[in-house]
Amino acid sequence: MSYLEKYKKSDFERLSWEDYGEILEKLFEKVSKHIKENNIEIDAVVPILRGGAFPGTFLAFKFHLLRILPVQYKYFFVGRDLVLKKLFGLSKSDFKSKENPVFLLVENNHCFGLTAETAAKDLKTEFPDCRIIYAADLMDYSYQKNKYAEAIFYGKLNNETKKLSDEECKKLGIDNKSRLFPWKDIEEEWTTVQGEQFKYADVEEISADSESKAKINLDEL
Repeated sequence: MSYLEKYKKSDFERLSWEDYGEILEKLFEKVSKHIKENNIEIDAVVPILRGGAFPGTFLAFKFHLLRILPVQYKYFFVGRDLVLKKLFGLSKSDFKSKENPVFLLVENNHCFGLTAETAAKDLKTEFPDCRIIYAADLMDYSYQKNKYAEAIFYGKLNNETKKLSDEECKKLGIDNKSRLFPWKDIEEEWTTVQGEQFKYADVEEISADSESKAKINLDEL
């Protein structure tokens, strides 16, 4: 049984902008503390679109950084497979200032972490000597990882992948709700957890034009 089948529509609870702002402030405090203690200068914020645009832009403003260089990845449903595709990435022609830049890679709602890890791997391929600091607004407790990043940070932990039981969540103080972000559409989220492709206006064109990076069988999750 896929972990997606464990979801109920009642599990989704919308985050207010105020609550989301508090999560972002906590994320900023953690990243800020790390870069100050280690004398790190961030060269560019790299948000993973679409969702990463929100925390990524927030952090760029908080760190007084102008350079925001987005990348975009997206899962597409193909039968019982989830296919991760790269819509667009970052190349050396997009950033010529340094041979060894420090990137702040930013994700929205890190679940298993495959999207962010793929994005980080692609950055390392294009910029072999780069350093990557990874930040996500929400992060699944059971998958706090990104093997291509030297440090990872989250604003708040959750149980998005349903690996923890209700009792474990209570013991650990982990939020066991599926948070619907202020800008998100419940129908899009619900379609996704039903294991179906949401009908974006440009889904067929984008899927056909995008590079496949990984494939996951839903029944193996």
